[in-house]
Amino acid sequence: MMLQDIQSSFQQLVLNTECVDASWVSRSADSLSPKDRLAIYHNAYRVRLIDVLRDTFGHTVTYLGDEWFNQLARDFVQDHHSTHNNIGFYGTAFPAFLAEQLPDDLDVAELAELDWTLRRAFDGADSGVMTMEHLQILAQNTTNIVLETVPTLCLVTQRFNTLDIWHAIDQDNSPPVAKQLANPVDVLVWRKGYSPHFRSISPLETVAIKSVREGQSLDVIGETLVAQFPDDNVPVLFGQMLPRWIADELLRFDESDQ
Repeated sequence: MMLQDIQSSFQQLVLNTECVDASWVSRSADSLSPKDRLAIYHNAYRVRLIDVLRDTFGHTVTYLGDEWFNQLARDFVQDHHSTHNNIGFYGTAFPAFLAEQLPDDLDVAELAELDWTLRRAFDGADSGVMTMEHLQILAQNTTNIVLETVPTLCLVTQRFNTLDIWHAIDQDNSPPVAKQLANPVDVLVWRKGYSPHFRSISPLETVAIKSVREGQSLDVIGETLVAQFPDDNVPVLFGQMLPRWIADELLRFDESDQ
């Protein structure tokens, strides 16, 4: 067989649900049978990907327990082959898979989504961060200030008390009973320094963050917030919000771009 044919056959054999024999594998009386030797690779592929899922979704592993998580992970690995050169990206569809498999326990999928988003924030691209001095310089040079968020920033929406569950697991405490929230809560995820962070945010801050990401200027954002939240003191709230964004390192600033 040509090398390309052997590679293609070997890949198909590894990805098949069951390991099978292959005529192109040399046979020797002094070693394992060809099928048993191939089974080593067939099994190792799955074990390695399950290990990746366990590492990425650590809180979800604790929440479900090893046996239940491993069974779900095995099913996921069989139906979702690794397609990235960087194995760290394997598992992007795992939260959605959990939602399909456990439709009556959607808190599990939400916890997995939080695990995944925090890992991606940790691995995300670097950038400069804005300081109050940078903001003052911008204010002096333009009346149409446009901000940028750091590339690791992400918004996720949660409908269960997932944050309480995550914190309990993180502190080695028994997680609370899952319950649906009266209203969905948006959670901001990003990396500050070398550590991923997250916190829940108000509907007003959600609109403000989304407006920044859409490239709206501060003036336009203010007008948008006043229109959508007429009962809130938007100037005061936004005046408190902006310094916190800067302190939390949510805003990108690279002097080379100026």
